[in-house]
Amino acid sequence: MFDSAISEVTRQLKRFSENGPDDPYYLNFKTGANVAREKLAALLNARAQGIVFTESATQSINLVANGFRFSKGDTIISRGAPTTEHPSDYLPWLYYAAAKGVKIHDVPVDAVGIPNLAELDSAIRDTKAKLVVTSHVLYNLGTVEPAEEMCKIAHERGAAFFLDISQSLGNIKVDLEAIGCDFAAGTASKWLCGPLGVGFLYCKDEAADQLEPLNFGANATEYVNNLSYKVLSGAARLQEGFRNWAYVYSFAVAMDVWSSFGLEEIRKTDMNLARSIVERITEMKSAYRLLADFHDGRRTCIIPVETLNESPLDVVQRALKAKVTIAQREFGEKKILRISPHFYNDEHEVDRLFEVL
Repeated sequence: MFDSAISEVTRQLKRFSENGPDDPYYLNFKTGANVAREKLAALLNARAQGIVFTESATQSINLVANGFRFSKGDTIISRGAPTTEHPSDYLPWLYYAAAKGVKIHDVPVDAVGIPNLAELDSAIRDTKAKLVVTSHVLYNLGTVEPAEEMCKIAHERGAAFFLDISQSLGNIKVDLEAIGCDFAAGTASKWLCGPLGVGFLYCKDEAADQLEPLNFGANATEYVNNLSYKVLSGAARLQEGFRNWAYVYSFAVAMDVWSSFGLEEIRKTDMNLARSIVERITEMKSAYRLLADFHDGRRTCIIPVETLNESPLDVVQRALKAKVTIAQREFGEKKILRISPHFYNDEHEVDRLFEVL
């Protein structure tokens, strides 16, 4: 499936080089990339007009962290940062909060990163927070956050809600209409198996008006005449200029391949592989310790493992020599192993993993 996406990048770059940047061709080329926007919107159950393409989920997060119209003294609510938040969904908020005179109030979480919803409600009420931010699925523990409930509480208290779906889209069902979030950031890579270098930001129309564009260009406007222009409404005002449209075409192909298997089958395969791995790791108590309960119903196929006798990096490097890819990640100040099977893996590859372990 990766070959399909790679081939599409090559095809579109060749197509562009053969035609050159003439206006009619380029307009057609750019318009064709809207196919990817429509397909992504269908996966998210969201309006295509609310999606803009970026270079990465990190850039999308920065568009909100830096662009949100905060006033000095406002508060952002986070949860479990930095222990269970990805650095890209913690550091931008921290950096721009300091630059803008905004406070960050972090709500404590349980052992697998879930906040107490009553405490979240109290924190938003007491601080009069303007924005609540969280990942949908935790990159290190694999926990699914109660995003819909968190969003409802935020809106009841007058706060906007930001959701990082980088680790959920392509892994579990993501329904932005049901969740109700004002902003969502994600990436073409990871679980959808698309190319690196393409991310996206989703904004509700009314929420987009709370953002000041960080960059500005012709793609964010309509010309009234040669001397004046009209800024586009909604998320479109954030799409200031050129994107790597060849990679966006590749993203569309990756979504097609992913969709041909279907979320239900993918999720079933992912969790069956994860349970198989978890059962076998549980038997290796002298060497490894699981950091999450895979029977609590809040899990994805991300498996967090503590190594007891050697560093996670040593295990990762040993695995690479056997052509098995696992990763070192962080859990607070501790380094851990993250094992993440996906639907293209099989039991023979699980056996290879345990030859390494």
